[in-house]
Amino acid sequence: MKYIYIAILCFLSASVYAQPKSFNGNASGTISVFSVMSLNFTNLTGVVSFNTPDDYFSGITLNNAATIAVKSNVNWQLSVSAQSAFFMPMSQGASSDMPSTVLGIRRNGNTTFLQMNTSSQTLKTGNKGAATATGNTFDIDTRINPGFGYSGGSYNIGVLFTLSQQ
Repeated sequence: MKYIYIAILCFLSASVYAQPKSFNGNASGTISVFSVMSLNFTNLTGVVSFNTPDDYFSGITLNNAATIAVKSNVNWQLSVSAQSAFFMPMSQGASSDMPSTVLGIRRNGNTTFLQMNTSSQTLKTGNKGAATATGNTFDIDTRINPGFGYSGGSYNIGVLFTLSQQ
């Protein structure tokens, strides 16, 4: 009987050594990563009112009028333009010929305003990254200076911000 147990144990031991100790295999796949860009515009000011003669002489500058945040996985360019050549009169008696050029926009910290017209103008360029990346979040200033050439009233104009790949 002793010999039978030993023979069975030897057989079991031999079968354990017949199993592979490891297995190696390869797998591959493909992922697609597309270029993405996101623009978040936070308007910080509301209605602009001209209340004094100095407002008409000098115009009104709104520093930090809005905050723009860009998220992008490509280098980007932000352009700006007016959606029409003239402001739209929104009240009776308002002039229909007040040009978009009475509105200026600049990045906060710059000295020169871009006069709005229907042609696209570069406001800022930046590098890929989250909104928290250096330069991807910034404030803009606006300047409105109609002078005395247009009737009192309410006016409206659309401003188009275009985010594109550099």
